[in-house]
Amino acid sequence: MNVDKYKKLMVDLLEEKISADEFQAQYLKKFKESDDRMGETLFEILNGVFESTDCYWHECLPGHETSFEISEQQLKVEVNKALIKLNKRLNTR
Repeated sequence: MNVDKYKKLMVDLLEEKISADEFQAQYLKKFKESDDRMGETLFEILNGVFESTDCYWHECLPGHETSFEISEQQLKVEVNKALIKLNKRLNTR
């Protein structure tokens, strides 16, 4: 399983190399089209990012998030948490 394609998108978002809207479109497409085999832990991390990305809405303001809509700020928080988990997971192999 090549997680680098996911990590690159996540880092690009956090470093503001791509917008949240671009991240959303690219991540959702990659994840949906993926036929990569991955373990349960890796799937949980990447699927968590998928769920957060699916909830991102460009008009949602920080502090006005719901269980169905999150702001760009919250998306970045969730992506950062996932990236930390992903790096820990990959370093323990």
